[in-house]
Amino acid sequence: MVYASQVGGHACEERSIEGFLIPIFRAEHLQALVRMFGRYHGNPPYPGTPFNWWTEQDLDDLTNIVEKIPLWHTARDGDERAFLAFDRTRMDELTEAWVPVLTAYGPGILIHENCD
Repeated sequence: MVYASQVGGHACEERSIEGFLIPIFRAEHLQALVRMFGRYHGNPPYPGTPFNWWTEQDLDDLTNIVEKIPLWHTARDGDERAFLAFDRTRMDELTEAWVPVLTAYGPGILIHENCD
């Protein structure tokens, strides 16, 4: 299945990815992400923009938010509670509403409500 989402704040970029969807949000996770990305007032950094790059504080805040989001890993020998991890090796993909993560299933994208 291919999933698409409008990302990047006022840039209104549309990105898509092929894979499977796992709904994982609780309201507190979404609110934390909206507050964090809201600091950029709809103009998040991404390659090609004239805006400031991600601050280390924002990246640390994003890491702390993402690592609290649980994702169950299901296998034949049982289920195991795991958590997402922010993937800083894929910073070129990061923008508002499109966060590269590592999951128990491998690399993924955390998609959430765009803040603009």
